[in-house]
Amino acid sequence: MVLLTTFLAFCTLYTLQPLLPQLVEVLDISAGEAALLVTVTLIPMGLVPVFYGFFLQAIPAKTMLRLALFFLILDQIALFFASQYWQLVVLRLLQGLILPALFTALMTYCSKMAVPDRVRSMMGWYVASTIVGGCLSRALSGMLATSFHWQWIFLILGIALIIPLFLTRKIAADAEVNFARVDSKAIKRVISQPTYTNAYLTLIFSFFAFGGILALIPFRLYEVHPGISSLTISLVYLGYVIGVPAAIYSGRLVQFFGEERRVLLFGLIFVAMGILGLLNESVWAPFFIMLPLAGGMFLIHSTLSGYINHCAGVKTSGDQAVDKGVVNGLYVCVYYVSGTLGSWLPVVAYQHFSWFVIIAALMCFLATSAMIATRLKQC
Repeated sequence: MVLLTTFLAFCTLYTLQPLLPQLVEVLDISAGEAALLVTVTLIPMGLVPVFYGFFLQAIPAKTMLRLALFFLILDQIALFFASQYWQLVVLRLLQGLILPALFTALMTYCSKMAVPDRVRSMMGWYVASTIVGGCLSRALSGMLATSFHWQWIFLILGIALIIPLFLTRKIAADAEVNFARVDSKAIKRVISQPTYTNAYLTLIFSFFAFGGILALIPFRLYEVHPGISSLTISLVYLGYVIGVPAAIYSGRLVQFFGEERRVLLFGLIFVAMGILGLLNESVWAPFFIMLPLAGGMFLIHSTLSGYINHCAGVKTSGDQAVDKGVVNGLYVCVYYVSGTLGSWLPVVAYQHFSWFVIIAALMCFLATSAMIATRLKQC
């Protein structure tokens, strides 16, 4: 149930991304305004998860999940009927306020239901479900936009979300999870420790570069190949699915390499290869580069999420005890702050700078991420 809920909820997040060039024409808006339809959902997701992490200490996770699912269903149905740009912006903003309740609760469920030795593996499966959701929703939205109407994706997802809402009735009460209220200094205790700070910074710089290139691909394709369809653009994201085995087997790679730092550097190299591959203007280039790009990024994502949850469950000398709910809340916060900036700023910059300059800037972000990753210590 947890993975199904994660999959469907994540499907709602990036449905509009391959349609952005089409929406520029349909809604008569600029590229920056179109990109805002993705960014506006990510903005609250990067700001409010910490508060949801606190709520998980006082409010039953089951109650939070069911309420969030109910309001997400209503939001998706409302998006289906929305016809003006401002309506889409408002509804996508509300969606961004709803999703952190789901993701923070689901991540905490995943980490607390797993035994200590299986935390990395469980978080890998969680990340895998987000990857499949992001991949299939992008492809489906492009197909529907080409064959029917671009808003049909919202109605389909709204109806599909009724399934996990029904299944959540069978979730056991939170007695075993035991979310105890934490004090107001919980966040400071986490970010004051280099263990978590370096992990969060590694994620910020790498995911900014990744989110930026994903946001730019539709506009770049549309510029280099005018008249390209939304369906073709959406099919580029099918390579996203390579992130599934990368996420699932990230724990085994950590065991093989002996530590998280080597795995992270390995993933960053693949992301860099993918970004550099987009210097090729062939219409087929994005299809091929999506494999190392997505595989590398989700190897990084799953490794880092498993790392912080493992560290939170291990008492390390010199470190203060931290709560997993707050650790995961901060992780989700960092993830979407970087995604928010990455999904919008590079698109705006692309209107003023050359493609080569944009690629060079994103590579600098990856280099910074690599330098910080080398500072991570074993837990």
